[in-house]
Amino acid sequence: MSERVEHRPGLRDVIAGQTHICKLDEQQSQVFIYGYSLEELVERHDYEAVAHLTLHGELPPAGYRLPDGDVDSLRQVWETLAREPRRAHPMGLLRTAISSYGNRVDAQGPAELTLEAERRAALELVPQVGYMVGLVARHVEGRGWLAPERGRGYAENILTLFRGERPDEFEARCMDIALILYTEHEFNAGSFGVRVAASAHSDIYSSVLAGECILRGPRHGCANEEVMKILLDQGGRPEGVRAYLDSFFAQPGARLPGFGHAVYNLPHSRDPRVSILRPWVKELSRRKGDMRWYETILALEEYMAERMKPRVERGQPNAPANMDLWTAPLYYLLGIPIPLYTPLFAASRVAGWAAHYLEVRYVNNEQLLRPRADYVGPPGRPYSPSPAYGAPAGV
Repeated sequence: MSERVEHRPGLRDVIAGQTHICKLDEQQSQVFIYGYSLEELVERHDYEAVAHLTLHGELPPAGYRLPDGDVDSLRQVWETLAREPRRAHPMGLLRTAISSYGNRVDAQGPAELTLEAERRAALELVPQVGYMVGLVARHVEGRGWLAPERGRGYAENILTLFRGERPDEFEARCMDIALILYTEHEFNAGSFGVRVAASAHSDIYSSVLAGECILRGPRHGCANEEVMKILLDQGGRPEGVRAYLDSFFAQPGARLPGFGHAVYNLPHSRDPRVSILRPWVKELSRRKGDMRWYETILALEEYMAERMKPRVERGQPNAPANMDLWTAPLYYLLGIPIPLYTPLFAASRVAGWAAHYLEVRYVNNEQLLRPRADYVGPPGRPYSPSPAYGAPAGV
């Protein structure tokens, strides 16, 4: 190693590459996708337009819809899923579904390795992954095949696959907003894994699978599942939050899911996605006639703000509420089974993963990502064979 570089655990604050896709401004607590603020994108567009922006760098014309996709290929993916154990982990089932889809595309012949051809493949993959998640839900619950309806909105189709009936317009919009907010978030673990795979010139399906496999890990995904389990265990009683969390934090090493973020950790930082999603959860709760989860999460936020206040006043890292805290009750009120929360996160993020693949391979034309390690093992030592092992024959 010609120049020794400081080791940063978790690569915190290490600039590992350049991107045109997404900017996280932790000072102002804002997210930008190709220069557009996330707040403005949610206010003016749907997920399908934001997915197009993420992959093209420009917003599409009004009324844009993602490709309907090949229903025959999706049906073949369903037949593959149907042979898998229903009790398998949903992220494992989604991995199988994406791999099966990629294999069927590969079988059609060598891919055209150009930016435009791969972008078309990405735009076809994005909705298919969302529909695969719906099919995983149906398989796990022992229900039959159901095809997405052509001409319907993407968020509406996903909810229909989950529930077997069309959602109302407000429910579909709530799902749409959650999809937008999870679309892209710079060099998170999953997206960075995609970039590593892309730098090796792996194909788009394998690269996206790298992100999906990383998201399965509870240090990256799964937090909203854990939040909902805590809410159910607590019983949705805002007045009981303080006693519940006092007991929770009395456990050694306890960490409350839904709080803290690797980027939004400055004393004054917050996750900007929370303030966008919170009012939608409130209104959905009101329409469902069930304010328990909304009010309980407000109480959780208040408790954690008090708990973090001394740290913030000392200028130490903050642990504000993050996006996962609020998608938990949103998904629950929309009728999404808890084990499917992380696969749904993956369906939201696949546009971002595909965008990172395209950027590394075709836009930036990056070198193979190959860092060095700081060796901390034993120093050089003479070899001494074990008496029990003996010397090789013939020596």
